[in-house]
Amino acid sequence: MRRPLARRSGFTLIELLVVILVIGILSAITFGLFKAANNGRNKSKSRGDIQAISMACQSYRKAYGDFPGCSDGSSDRFRRDLLDQLLGRRLIRVTTPGGVPTLLAYDDSSLPKGSAGRQIRSFLTYEEITTNDNTQISANDWRGNNAACREFMDAWGNPYDYRYRVLTAGSFADWKSPNFLFVCASANFVPAANEGDLLDDGEYWDSAGSGGSTMKRSGIVPASYFDETGSSGPYRADNLVNWSN
Repeated sequence: MRRPLARRSGFTLIELLVVILVIGILSAITFGLFKAANNGRNKSKSRGDIQAISMACQSYRKAYGDFPGCSDGSSDRFRRDLLDQLLGRRLIRVTTPGGVPTLLAYDDSSLPKGSAGRQIRSFLTYEEITTNDNTQISANDWRGNNAACREFMDAWGNPYDYRYRVLTAGSFADWKSPNFLFVCASANFVPAANEGDLLDDGEYWDSAGSGGSTMKRSGIVPASYFDETGSSGPYRADNLVNWSN
């Protein structure tokens, strides 16, 4: 009598490879959809941030006669001075007749009512825009050159970058544009070279400019900024808020 053939158990190597391949394809599709959805959420939040900050800058100009400026022109100072002015902690004032505007603390003794009776006039509510440390937003965390909470952050964890006039006698007239420039590293975002690093100036602004002035100092946007095949732009920024040459 012939014995019945033993029933095969398990999978062959080819079957296992096919299953692994299918799982890999499905995982790649799922990851791609998740990344696209996450980028969509980040872009939506960033657009909202940009609108809120731009409107706050316009309100600031109506109140003080100009857009938020920078006290010394350094990159981190631009970001920090923007935040301080829109939160109402500092404000622009011309302290001498015909002089260059300067930034004063909201309760500087030279202002009306002096240091005793003045209140912060904010153009953004606290925590309306994410910062590098929301826990540090208070009336005094910025005094004494404390770096706490010095910049607004986008949904990818990089600072929004801002440029307008530098409020010093030698630099005030360098700004040629009638508007400020505000940039987010959103749609063309590429992670920094080293994980955890913040984007640097070169990732937002072209170094080439008009008449020898750099874009970030003059506000003049060179044609190379929009040349996506060029080595000098447009970097990771997909927008220039309030731009006009």
